Amino acid sequence: MTVDLYHMEVSAACRTVRLVAKTIGVNCNLKEVDLFAGEQMKPEFIKLNPQHTIPTLVDGDFALGESRAISTYLINKYAPGHRLYPDCPQKRALIDRYLYFDIGTLYKSIGDYFYPKLMFNKELEPDREKKLKDALGFLEAFLNGQDFLLGKEPTVADLSISCSLSMLEITSYGFPAFPIAEAYYNRLKQLPHWEECNAKGIEGFKQFAAGKLQ
Repeated sequence: MTVDLYHMEVSAACRTVRLVAKTIGVNCNLKEVDLFAGEQMKPEFIKLNPQHTIPTLVDGDFALGESRAISTYLINKYAPGHRLYPDCPQKRALIDRYLYFDIGTLYKSIGDYFYPKLMFNKELEPDREKKLKDALGFLEAFLNGQDFLLGKEPTVADLSISCSLSMLEITSYGFPAFPIAEAYYNRLKQLPHWEECNAKGIEGFKQFAAGKLQ
């Protein structure tokens, strides 16, 4: 099966969808959208996604934005019951909780801290760094000595969070005083398809970010 994925190589969210799709055996027909050139504002793209964000998935006559929604949709449709998003209501509820934690707390804190500097050359704000460190502390508490969030096997939430954490590698911020989160990220990087779906985008973003965070 093949779906269209409107994406940008450097985007952590887009890399998440590609990683999930690759893991469950769904082919993505990649359609690059250059945000810096404003391609997301073209009428034909806004028709697909009025919010004009990437990633955006098109599966037949169905269009969907938001990487975590796309990821769970792909699993539900093409790999129901897959270990990334198992049928057990309690496991699924926990996975959903961690996906919401990613978008609402972890990735948000990373973006809130770094993007004003990267995009607009604004000063890094200490209070936003505190929120980032708080989020990393929550992540370590959720892991609670486990390899992954639900134990021995990674889930779609782990894959999503892995791409969010890649921003700490891209910015050379790392994991100050968070060795559990760092070890977790390094485990995630060893998963099948991770490097294939992330390496080029990470390197591209590193080149963009070079010198901007000095």
